[in-house]
Amino acid sequence: MSDERTPASIAMDEAIEASTEGRELFPDGAMFINGDEPYIGRAIAIAAGEGRSVVLCFADGSRHVLLPGSPAAA
Repeated sequence: MSDERTPASIAMDEAIEASTEGRELFPDGAMFINGDEPYIGRAIAIAAGEGRSVVLCFADGSRHVLLPGSPAAA
């Protein structure tokens, strides 16, 4: 039986499991986003607007955390 979950759902499931064990893998309240989806830019913009961290999740199992911050000076 194959696992048909998305990379983001796998990462979120692992984060929830770790949290129940008292370990934090990612920032609290992070938004998990599939890195190969066409809506990635919009999803990151929404998370940034809400001041949330982002966990980009890719099919190869890699994950990249983007932390919210102040906009860079021009």
